[in-house]
Order: sequence, then C-alpha cells, then structure tokens
Amino acid sequence: MTLQELHSLIVNTLPTLPRQVGQAGRHVVDHPDAVLIYSMRDLAARAGVSPATLLRLTQALGFESWADFRAVHADNLLRAPVAYADRASRALHSSGLPALVEESFAAHRANLDHAAGVNPPEVFGRAAAILAEADRVFISAFMSCRGPGLTFAYLCRMLRDNVSFLGGEASSLASDLALLRPTDAVLSINFQPYGHEIDKVARAVADSGAKLICLSDSRATQATRVATETLIFPIEGPSFFPLITTAHALVESLIVSLLARLGDDAAKRIRKIENALYESGTYSSVHNQRKED
Repeated sequence: MTLQELHSLIVNTLPTLPRQVGQAGRHVVDHPDAVLIYSMRDLAARAGVSPATLLRLTQALGFESWADFRAVHADNLLRAPVAYADRASRALHSSGLPALVEESFAAHRANLDHAAGVNPPEVFGRAAAILAEADRVFISAFMSCRGPGLTFAYLCRMLRDNVSFLGGEASSLASDLALLRPTDAVLSINFQPYGHEIDKVARAVADSGAKLICLSDSRATQATRVATETLIFPIEGPSFFPLITTAHALVESLIVSLLARLGDDAAKRIRKIENALYESGTYSSVHNQRKED
C-alpha cells in the first residue's frame, strides 16, 4: 500500500469512525511526517488522543500493528521523486489512451477528495482573516505554480487593494523581500521539486515578521515551517507532470473564504468592477446588448 492509498483509505473511512479515532486519522493525514518523527505516545499527544486510540485507528484500517502502519510512511520517505522524463516514459507505455485519460480524471478526483479531507474549513477561515487584515498581500508562485498564483491575484484584486507578485514586472524578488513588513501577508504556492526561491521567501518572512500562508504538497518544507497557516494539495497522477488542479481548487476556496470574511463591501466592489467591464466593452454578452437596446 502506498501512502496516497493509505490516506485515501483514511479519508473514505472517516465517516464510519468514532469521533476520537476520526480525530486521530485526520491528524495522521494532515501530518504524515510526524508518524516517523515522533513516538506513538508523542504523536497521540499532538493529535489530542490517547495511544490506544491510535492503535484502534490502525486496527480499523486493517493493520496488524503500529509497526506495519509506520512502515507505509517509511516506504514513502525512502522513495525518491520520479523525474519528469521517467514519468513521461511510463505514460507513453501505459495501457492505451482511453485508460490513461480515465486514470488522469480519477487522479484529479482522488486528489480533490484528499484535499477536502485534510484541509479543515477553519484553516480557510484563519487564512482568509490574515488576507483580509494585511496591509499588503504578496504572492510567491514561480514556474508551474504561476497559474494558480495568477488566478489568486486576479480574484483577490476584485476583493481588495494592494495585491501583487513577489519579483513581478519592474521589480526583483530580492528587493521585494527586503521591503516586507510585519503587516504584510504572503501567499506561497509550491510543490516538489521545490524552486530555490522558496528558501529565500521563508527566510524573508521569518526576518520581517510578515505572515505566510502556504499552499504546498508537503508540510515538511522550508516555507511550511514558518507558515502561519498551511493548506495541502496532493499532486499524484499518471502524467509526466504533477497534477495541480487541486492547487487551483484551494485558491478558489480561499477566495470564497475571503469574500465571506470581507462581506458586503467586497460584494459591492465586485459589482462595481463587473459593471465597469461591461461598460468598457471588455465583457460582451446578450445581456449587455439587451441593456444597450
């Protein structure tokens, strides 16, 4: 059993588990590295349950012992990430295009279900509060993470002022990081293999006192260690490239949470922007034509 399969099993089993056992299961999925780092007693304390509850969880999942349960996590830790070229070769030698496409959609669904299980609503609420109260919001999203980062920037600017990319046009990452303030918030989006920028952003956030919201595929990165809030998105799939659909889903869910936090003022701002887009001709629709008639 792979770690992803174990997490999917836990998420699917959660509705049938007693409350304390379910709490232990959610903690394990949220903090997979802790299963190897801490003893069962310490892990139970961090999860707010008893060691016996962790044993009940492993039994409910079909494991004979805690050692067998930990072995799944150890196997995952020892498995090096597969290079993109190797992933591409595997995809080309799969069992045909229809099966590959179906496997891809199945992976997207599994990743979304996983993210829904490991990211409690209250984390979105706390992250939205940080974004709402910050003087400035900066986005750290490089290379393939630029897509969900741009989505966040576009939508967030419809809700509030002072939203920009770190190291964007007419600027540099070093100068932007040097000017971070304690009243700023940074949204970081990253997954393995991590770009070198993640270390620079983490150090600058720690030095400045700014608050960091991290969207990542792991809780064990330089950025997540200094993050105020962390949201996890899995990236597993049959393609040569990690799947980042779930990163977009987290971004859009975070924007909905921010809208709820800002309330009527944000709704009025959206309406004003939308009207301006129609009046400028940026938006063209039957509705707009009828309005002009």
